Amino acid sequence: MSELRPVPATDREACQRMLQYAFAPETGPVTPEPDSDWPPSLFDQRGLYDDDSLRAVCKLYYLDTTVRDEAATVGGLGAVATPPEYRGQGYAADLCRHALHEYREADVGFVTLWPFSTPFYRRLGWGTANTYHRYDLPPSALPDHSTAGQLVRLDADDWERLRRVETASAAGAALSLRRSEAWWRERTLADWDDDGVPYCYGYERDGDLRGYVVYTVADDADHTLSATQFAAADEEGRRALFAFLGTHGAQIERVTLQLPPDADLLHRVDDPGAVDCTVEAGPMVRLTDISHLERLDWPDTDLACTLSVSDPLLDRNDGLFRLTVENGSASVDSVANRNEPPSADVSVDIATLSQLAVGTHGVDAAARVAGLEIRDDSVRDPLATVFQSEPVYLAEFF
Repeated sequence: MSELRPVPATDREACQRMLQYAFAPETGPVTPEPDSDWPPSLFDQRGLYDDDSLRAVCKLYYLDTTVRDEAATVGGLGAVATPPEYRGQGYAADLCRHALHEYREADVGFVTLWPFSTPFYRRLGWGTANTYHRYDLPPSALPDHSTAGQLVRLDADDWERLRRVETASAAGAALSLRRSEAWWRERTLADWDDDGVPYCYGYERDGDLRGYVVYTVADDADHTLSATQFAAADEEGRRALFAFLGTHGAQIERVTLQLPPDADLLHRVDDPGAVDCTVEAGPMVRLTDISHLERLDWPDTDLACTLSVSDPLLDRNDGLFRLTVENGSASVDSVANRNEPPSADVSVDIATLSQLAVGTHGVDAAARVAGLEIRDDSVRDPLATVFQSEPVYLAEFF
């Protein structure tokens, strides 16, 4: 029987070997030198043990964010790794099942992850939370705006100012991070992935920070400037940051930017043909327990329907449920003696239900492109009123 446990210091080297093989096999069969205390501060290291043999590892993050415009703690499942000699034996699925149980016990209703394979995690009940746009362009293509403020160099000691801009920039977007001081110091503004310590510049006016950009410059043929974080509290800050990146034409030949789908950069530049823009799938999300729907704020409408839910990983979410929404509050009750699926008003898989819950899809989109089937058309309109889509944007990799 497999069991998920904290990884003790005695298994630290074995854990690092698994992570190195999974995410940096080109470095060869070496174990990185320890560079921090154990256990780590930003996440909980977990190992899947079969008896006392370590079979797989992962990191459990607890992320401060919002869901349905309310503050929430969301799980972040990261660095899931199984060595090749144990792959194909179901250990990754077991690890995910145990991790979801631990999050549920900690009263965490949603778990996000950045997938190494979207189809793999889709089969385990995760659905894509959001997409993002990646732009690649010469710095000369960026719009050059005149602004009244100034650009200033920032570092981790400015984390509180940075966080205020982060919060203002992400207002209204579900799953957007509210980074802690430790996260700013040890992750966002640190060389945690061996790509170098990033630069951080901010735009301020009258001493008020209105935007920031975090970036690295690669030692490649184009000396590519890669902006990993771009946040502005208002339009003036956004314009100032675009202009700032455009001033690097004497040093670099390419700028890459990761921005939310509504960033409209192609409409800002004079020559859209000089810009390469790709839409990419971002992180994935899933519910730990259907009953967590009761914790969310819903529109003031009435809904009563039965849901036939399929969950490939968690039996507690696999069955027939009665969903009732009244006065902005929901109740979810398991229906004993589950009938055949056709008796349900709605059929939905847990991945699609999770997307509906955070706002990735509204009902029409979920029925069109995901796993929602409405069997009783009388519930369509009230269901659409409850599960309205909203912006979702979790940008930082973990």
